[in-house]
Amino acid sequence: EIEEGNISRFFSYIFGSFETLAQNKNLHFNVHQNYRSLAAKFDADKLEKITTNLLSNAFKFTPTNGRVEVNIEYTPKDTTIDVVLTVSDNGIGIDSQRLPRIFDRFYQVDDTSHRNYEGTGIGLALVKELVEILKGKISVESEVNKGTTFRVAFTLVASQQKNGSTEPIFETTHTEMAISMLLPEEGVHDQNLAPMDEQPVLLIVEDNPDLRLYLRKIFETQYQVMEANDGQQGVEMALQIVPDMVITDLMMPRLDGFGVCERLKTDVRTSHIPVVLLTAKATLTDRLEGLGLGADEYLQKPFNKEELLIRVKNLLQQRNLLREKFSLRSAALPSAPAVGNEVSQQLDNQFIERIRSVIEAHLSESNFDVEGLCKELKISRTNLHRKLKALTGTSATEFIRKIRLQRAAQLAQKETMTVSEIAYQVGFESLSYFSKSFQEEFGMLPSEYGRLVE
Repeated sequence: EIEEGNISRFFSYIFGSFETLAQNKNLHFNVHQNYRSLAAKFDADKLEKITTNLLSNAFKFTPTNGRVEVNIEYTPKDTTIDVVLTVSDNGIGIDSQRLPRIFDRFYQVDDTSHRNYEGTGIGLALVKELVEILKGKISVESEVNKGTTFRVAFTLVASQQKNGSTEPIFETTHTEMAISMLLPEEGVHDQNLAPMDEQPVLLIVEDNPDLRLYLRKIFETQYQVMEANDGQQGVEMALQIVPDMVITDLMMPRLDGFGVCERLKTDVRTSHIPVVLLTAKATLTDRLEGLGLGADEYLQKPFNKEELLIRVKNLLQQRNLLREKFSLRSAALPSAPAVGNEVSQQLDNQFIERIRSVIEAHLSESNFDVEGLCKELKISRTNLHRKLKALTGTSATEFIRKIRLQRAAQLAQKETMTVSEIAYQVGFESLSYFSKSFQEEFGMLPSEYGRLVE
């Protein structure tokens, strides 16, 4: 399954997903590619599986404060590009007797009943088969207690894309975490902070620019993607734009993912927003802490992009189903949908109740509108609109009108007032508009409603 793209940028995405894992294990993770930009035709799925398995093995068998190094050498020719991928570590190594069998299915280097390294023994076998499908070669060198080096050589077809210019890196700079230098830093200054309503708004909070760009590529065809490069900026943007979903890394400068989750879930403006935590810290304690702070999903790095897409989609579908279930089209105005942890649920309910009480206090004032509601609530029009849309599926204007009509229905049932009196009581100056709106909401005229509804 061949596609055209920037092969060096593609590998940078993969390496970026291992950065947090390296930080968590206190490993020195060094990456080098001799071309910063190189267009080629390649099978992304197979290359991703090969690279991820080799890196996962290296990280698994390298102790704390150890070293994992990746080097990719590209040799462009007329119509092809020779590629050599080398993954080295200074971990536990493999003895010479076991080395010939490491590519056998279900073979494990540590096969004792009390082995320290879990696994199924199929990762390297899969790598070897995938390399052979690509008509490449894989070799390994290892020495016990000194480390292991895997070398994968294969050939790609050069891309003829006009914009696929090559950009060699002549200097060798094995800078730790050099992947963060492969792409330009992307701030939020050029982003439109007034998202449209056609697509859900997804906020990505990630300090690694490669991984942030990779996440954008995953979601940008289905979502409006906004980006923040650390937790503090992420919170500030979330309060400003009120996205439909937040995906955040755990380990970040200024404010980590736990802090992001806690602030969003305890602020009335953002408490309803689903939060997905991405992290290499996947211990039970970490997961419990994240979930306890209101995180809706917890995914371990390196993650599977299809799984991430499905989980995000499912969270938004759950939110939409609850929004429909608690729609204001029902006979009685509901509280907010019960989603998230207790704190966020309570805040959402309080938010809806506060809006209702403010509107009801100004019910007879025909000129009371969204501006007046925002002023009373001390909240921006954008925040109010997106929060109400998320919880009820209605705009602020629709919400005000529905509450007026709900109150009108209650008065109509009592049969103690005329239709005109009811209309003026709930803030409608036009009797014809009131009757039309009432019929659209309840399927009958206000004069009929009182007689038919008990």
